[in-house]
Amino acid sequence: MSAGHHWRRRFHVSTVIFFGLLMAAPFYWMIINSFKSSREVVAYPPTWWPTEWHFENVFAALTFLDSTAIMNSVIFTAVITITQLTLVVMTGFALAKMQFFGRGAILGLFIMTLFVPGQVATIPTFILVRNLNWIDTFMGLCIPIIAQTSFGVFIFRQFYVSMPNEILDAAKIDGANWGQIFVRIVLPLSGPPIAAYTAVTVLTAWNMYAWPLISTTERDMRVLPLALAGLGQSFSQTPPNIAMMAVLLSTLPIIIFFILCQRYFINGLGGSLKE
Repeated sequence: MSAGHHWRRRFHVSTVIFFGLLMAAPFYWMIINSFKSSREVVAYPPTWWPTEWHFENVFAALTFLDSTAIMNSVIFTAVITITQLTLVVMTGFALAKMQFFGRGAILGLFIMTLFVPGQVATIPTFILVRNLNWIDTFMGLCIPIIAQTSFGVFIFRQFYVSMPNEILDAAKIDGANWGQIFVRIVLPLSGPPIAAYTAVTVLTAWNMYAWPLISTTERDMRVLPLALAGLGQSFSQTPPNIAMMAVLLSTLPIIIFFILCQRYFINGLGGSLKE
């Protein structure tokens, strides 16, 4: 190994560590402040380690986090992820491997919608949801987001285009229909893009703020980001350490989800890049 290669490797590793620490610093600051007293949080100079750990902040934060908002976020995320994933996988496969009239036009329509900013469609979508009397309902909360499938359809369509037709032809010779081919052959081979798309969709749905704010007015329909937003308002009486603990608790499900499934996500992203 040459000296130049050795120094380049050290430089790359040092750069990755530096930016990794830079990105982790706000999260570390949130964690330690979550267990401080309210007086220590605002103390100057700041302390980089709690002088006393206040674990009672966990229970205090739970009183500010409405259990209804937590359950709504779980339902909202699960419905969007499962339904949207089902739609994009099936549609992507149909556009890639099935021959039917108008297939090219439908694909072009999906691609065209990718160039439409989401903000442009917000007002028409709200008017439609209001006319359907879906305000403050899970129908109005979930369906407009589920309908945003263009990117996913395009990704899965590209994945299935690269799948050899010989595999499907062999199944047809054995007497399998399209449903059997899709369930028994295509889905088992679709693990990489499904894992990657699931990761992105769960993260996006769990943190979504704008559309739930627009489509809901009742407290019982609030999702977790809306409940957290009230903690940071100027007139909020929530102590800063309790507010940070509430934010920390809201991120724990996503962190645990990624820790448990990180192997599948990494393999999924790696498989998608190879394709």
